[in-house]
Amino acid sequence: MTRKPLLLVRKQEHCSDETSRYTAVPIFDTETPIKPAAKPSRSEAPLRHMSLLDLVFFGIGTTIGSGVFVLAGVVAHNYAGPSASISYLIAGCVAALNGLPYAELSAAFPLDGSTYSYAYITLGEVFAVMASLCQTLEYGGASAAVARSWGSKFVDWIQEGREQSNPLPTGLEKFLQPGYDINPMGAIIALLCTLLLLMGVKESKMATNVVSFSKVSLIVFMIVAGFLLASGVFPNSEATPASFSNLRPFVPPEFGAAGIIDGSSILFFAFLGFDQICNLSGEAKNPVKDVPRAVVGVILIDGVIYMLAALALTAMVPYTSIDVVSAFPRAFGVNGVEWAEKMTAIGELVTLPLVVLTGIQSQTRLFFAMSKDKLVPKFFGKLTFSDSRTCCCVGEKKEDTIGNLSANVQFCGAVIVILACFVPFQYIESLISAGALFLFSLTDVCLLMIRYHCPSENFLGNVNEVDDSASIFSVATVREQLSLGRLLILLNVFPFLSGVCFAFIPIEAVKYSLAGVFALLTLCVTIYIHRYCPESRSTRFALEGDGYGIGKARFRTPLVPYLPALGIFANWFMLANIGWQGIVMLLIYLLLGVAMYGGFCSGRSLTSEYESNDGSYNSMLPGRISPTDTLSVGSPLQEALLPGGEWENEANSLKRDLSEIETSNTVRFA
Repeated sequence: MTRKPLLLVRKQEHCSDETSRYTAVPIFDTETPIKPAAKPSRSEAPLRHMSLLDLVFFGIGTTIGSGVFVLAGVVAHNYAGPSASISYLIAGCVAALNGLPYAELSAAFPLDGSTYSYAYITLGEVFAVMASLCQTLEYGGASAAVARSWGSKFVDWIQEGREQSNPLPTGLEKFLQPGYDINPMGAIIALLCTLLLLMGVKESKMATNVVSFSKVSLIVFMIVAGFLLASGVFPNSEATPASFSNLRPFVPPEFGAAGIIDGSSILFFAFLGFDQICNLSGEAKNPVKDVPRAVVGVILIDGVIYMLAALALTAMVPYTSIDVVSAFPRAFGVNGVEWAEKMTAIGELVTLPLVVLTGIQSQTRLFFAMSKDKLVPKFFGKLTFSDSRTCCCVGEKKEDTIGNLSANVQFCGAVIVILACFVPFQYIESLISAGALFLFSLTDVCLLMIRYHCPSENFLGNVNEVDDSASIFSVATVREQLSLGRLLILLNVFPFLSGVCFAFIPIEAVKYSLAGVFALLTLCVTIYIHRYCPESRSTRFALEGDGYGIGKARFRTPLVPYLPALGIFANWFMLANIGWQGIVMLLIYLLLGVAMYGGFCSGRSLTSEYESNDGSYNSMLPGRISPTDTLSVGSPLQEALLPGGEWENEANSLKRDLSEIETSNTVRFA
């Protein structure tokens, strides 16, 4: 249950003393200069190579896919009609509630691992393990599910339009559909994505950018063409259903407001993937600036595209006639634009595998971060370099300076290929959804942990007599941590109880009454945190030599604690409404994962090794220096620990020396 000290974060191999990428400084410090960073060695993480545009294209590649090609038709036909655009708007607002905390945390801790790293620093090792389990569902599990979906779509596209007189060869048909829920094409597309990642980081990044741009271009074409068909700009001799009159009534009476809300709960998962951008913070050129911008930008781009796509679809075809399997291609087909129907169907097949590619890449970066903490084997963090490689653009041979996690990619790719081929995912879709919602709630809690500390409660003990490594749920924990931990427990329990009452109580009056009571209790806890829990000074990480200067404000989530509390409420409420099967499967999955961690990893992590070394951080420092000594440029870790360039009073303990970064007097992470 111990938290990772920030000192240890920068002590790890990929940001060690000799090659530190970060300098931690107080947020209001405008005087400490940035020292030039030493040249990274080949034992580090992949070099920073992703620009803001690369991060945005990566985010678009992870998010936009089935949200347009599949879910738009399902929600418009079954839940909301033309008001599906409002469902997208509501879902986008809920996604933003979670995206803004991700943006702030990514600026505060520009590290690999996303929520795993945030939870390790703010909540502790057990919560970090739970976060990694949910991230594995979202990255690896969802990638395998999308690969299977692509395989089924590819087979349907091959067989479409073939008559009995022109069937597929027997051997080919048997290969494509062997039965027993085996999906060979899903395995093939997952294998191709793995091979592309093995080619190199630059090659996979270029492919991501090109396919993401192509995907956005295709969807923009679908939107513009749909509106033009509905406006009658292209006259057609045959009667076509496209007309703006299809948008009336905008809210069909058979669906009403309840249908819009139900549709938004489904469309929320069309925004999943923006958090994977944070997983690449370790490879961003300027993560403190670019990662928050990319997260917010991707959510905005997705929301605009989704809303316009829903309006265009319901304008082309009456919502009662929309094909829920292939909405846009069939919409163009019934309007007599066969070439657009074929182009849309082929474009979906070409661009959808990008979700698989980015999912595998995100999974490898998660395992890379865990390997540095010794929670998974070391080979997940091993880099391979190609001394001479041919540039795909000009044919020149250049040295590989970025590196690639080849063994990591091979392992993750092989597992996802097997899952995509043999495992039917219709039984665990709710598990993946529940895991993503739990992950988002955990991230919101991490934000509150670094933004607030609790009011003084003298009866709980003296703040200076507490072990810094204690859990937030330990009675021995400092009074601020203990009290804040209790408040955050209530902030998560009340929304879940509200959702359970709404989902499972059959009596309407009782259902709405209890759901409302627990919602009010959630609001009361939030108001208490805002009024009685002082806001902490935060710790900012500034990159050395990458253009981010001391004194520039980083991104901060507005309306804290109300906005993250609202996100927590929405997440737990939707999780409770997923169904008892998803809740039970998530509980069993997390319990098994934590049990395996307790049996095989507990006490062996990097944090545990440092804490077991005489119970102090002395071994982590190359040597104590006096206040009059001059700092070495080659020791940025010491510079990070010495605000203003000097040690605190020599008579104080070492923990008091590190107070500007870790302890509760100045920087509250709990």
